[in-house]
Amino acid sequence: MAHDRETVCMYYVAAGQCKKGREASHKHYCQRCDKYVPRARVRHPNKKREKLERIQRREQE
Repeated sequence: MAHDRETVCMYYVAAGQCKKGREASHKHYCQRCDKYVPRARVRHPNKKREKLERIQRREQE
């Protein structure tokens, strides 16, 4: 799976496989499904901010 900020659905097994019998395409369908339940409450880091902070630290040195 790609490194996206989307949280996988609890019922998502693999590409094309959903425990609820839906068309399981995580990127396109599962996020909009009315049966979507996130697997875990995950804090996604702001990668853009982290990258900018690293660049700023390098420039200060």
